Amino acid sequence: MRQARRRITPLAALALAYWLITPASQAQTLRQSQLSWPAFEQYQARGQLLHFPASSHAQGQLLIWPELNQTHLWLPIAHYWQQRNWEVRLLLPDTAQQVFDPSSEQPSPAQQAWLTLQLARLAELTTSDIDQDAEINGVSVPDKTTTRPVVMLTQGSAALWYQQWVDTEQLIAPHALILFDALPQPMAQQKMLAVSLGRSPYPILDIYRRPDSPLAWHNQQRRQQQLSRREKTGYAQQRFNGIENLNKQIAGWLVRLGWLPLPPNAPHYLKEQHRESGISRPRNPAATGPTATP
Repeated sequence: MRQARRRITPLAALALAYWLITPASQAQTLRQSQLSWPAFEQYQARGQLLHFPASSHAQGQLLIWPELNQTHLWLPIAHYWQQRNWEVRLLLPDTAQQVFDPSSEQPSPAQQAWLTLQLARLAELTTSDIDQDAEINGVSVPDKTTTRPVVMLTQGSAALWYQQWVDTEQLIAPHALILFDALPQPMAQQKMLAVSLGRSPYPILDIYRRPDSPLAWHNQQRRQQQLSRREKTGYAQQRFNGIENLNKQIAGWLVRLGWLPLPPNAPHYLKEQHRESGISRPRNPAATGPTATP
């Protein structure tokens, strides 16, 4: 008799996530690393991701590319934004993103094969939602991307890979980028990421767990040099204040960009600024000037 496949509901997934992110022993850490994505009803094998669709027309799209063994951190984040009618896609990280060198000018055949697969995976993910409804039965329809933002959040080693592909126009640029502990150690990778961020045309929120650590300090110095040299605006830096406050940090930033409504008791001048804020997704990542200022 075939055994029925267990499904985990969104609420059960959220409960599991909170259990996983509590201070852990070695045994609990092992359970975190063995978290099985196919056990979730939101899992999509083709894209190797968890998909949390909005209940109605999505107010925005949040794409999350986490670090290895950090997926559990983002499960409650995904649930939070889904409940606020955002579409969330949580990508499955890969060990190769830490092993291969993104700054290598002559990648090995194994790295090149991985690059091809990952790029195709992300390209399909970032273009299907944009172009799928551009024309229906030969009749043009309004571009959905003019009314809803697409925000990319990359953690750790994922940041440099993603930013490199956007910078070289292999991926369509997001409306905005959130970096979480994007701290490459080799100097070449630090400079590579800093240069790419400096010439990006979209707003960036840079979040650090420990901004006063030596590694964070070196990365910040190189980024500030490139930001100043290229007169980059639309850049904000914040300190991570715990998982319970992370959603508030992101939401506050999106409010300042004009992509989330202000609270009812917000001052009148902020409401005026909010109405004047707009969304313009750049088709050319090399374009100059941010879409909005944080």
